[in-house]
Amino acid sequence: MQIKIHRGINQIGGCVTEIKTKSTRILIDIGSNLPNSTSKVKVNVAKISKKCDAVFITHYHLDHIGEYMQVKKDIPIYIGEQAKEIFTIYQKKMQEPKVAEVTQEHIDRLETFKTFEQDVPLKIGDMTLTPIRVNHSAFDSYMFLIEAEGKRVLHTGDFRTHGPSGETIPKALKEIGKVDVLICEHTTLSRLDEVFMSELMLQKEAVDLIKNNKYVFIMCASTNIDRIASFYHANEEAGKKLFICDVYQKEILDYVTKTSKKYKDYYNFSNVKSFDKKFYQEMLDNGFCMLVRSNYFSKRFINSPNFKDNIFIYSQWLGYLQGSTADESIVKFVPKDYHYLHTSGHATKEGITEVCNIVKPNVIIPIHGENSHDFEKLKLPYKTKHLKNKKSYNI
Repeated sequence: MQIKIHRGINQIGGCVTEIKTKSTRILIDIGSNLPNSTSKVKVNVAKISKKCDAVFITHYHLDHIGEYMQVKKDIPIYIGEQAKEIFTIYQKKMQEPKVAEVTQEHIDRLETFKTFEQDVPLKIGDMTLTPIRVNHSAFDSYMFLIEAEGKRVLHTGDFRTHGPSGETIPKALKEIGKVDVLICEHTTLSRLDEVFMSELMLQKEAVDLIKNNKYVFIMCASTNIDRIASFYHANEEAGKKLFICDVYQKEILDYVTKTSKKYKDYYNFSNVKSFDKKFYQEMLDNGFCMLVRSNYFSKRFINSPNFKDNIFIYSQWLGYLQGSTADESIVKFVPKDYHYLHTSGHATKEGITEVCNIVKPNVIIPIHGENSHDFEKLKLPYKTKHLKNKKSYNI
């Protein structure tokens, strides 16, 4: 078996990994570079996917799926069922004028995507691939266990153990046991001085903010379902103000509610309302929580003199507001006086160490991190080969 990292070493995002045997060849993730990325690594996805048997997507963030239109239509692309639908809703929103260059052709290609089931192995040629659902800031995200030619490879995608279902990852990996190669994200290892709260801790802090402020505006990614759930449940605990969003966001949350009943009520957003004029007086009198984005709909409320005594909670990466990675539209939209309440969608040092200690790989291939030498910081208690800058490896 051969593993080749076409892109993803010493950079965050833009991930493209190839795994092949003598008779079978797959790609895992076909990501675009992140906006303002300094990466000079170019990948011709159309060329390298031409003779693939299949492409597997860990999750719907563009730095993992963004090049999907470069894959020929006769090459099957696999993704989680809920991830496919959420990404389709998102892409349809991106069809709007002045939003993004998404056409009907993009939507048509998405509809051809195949889906897999959690923990159900798929046979692709002489490979067996098992999807393992993980917690991340993208809903319905997966690790993949690939078995072929007597070898076992675990590709983590993006994951975290400090999310609401993060404890399921160690449990699942204990059943898998030892692997030969671990292809592992390490986004946070370059910033060990940063403190990461759990999603539950974030929710508890949000309860106090909602209780103590009548009008609450919340900016977070529309597809970060766990973050929305944190604020939604915080609002329920704080006193059940109206929880408001726009029609696009409501469509996503309605879909998640309908398809996530096995998680009991955690992803039940049935009390979320899309804005209607009939709610206005109740909003004015009793207060509200509103999910906002940098658009006209949100600006109307934030700038309204009727809601001037408000709190604006910013719950996204600070890099969108600061430095070379700043997004101009977000910088203009977010008020100077905002409350920052956020935690990473990526594994902490402790989470990565726990995964490594469970599967005890012979080889670790670092991806999705700024410096592939970061794994030296883990000081693992067993012998393993750390490939660092090596892009190709034969098992």
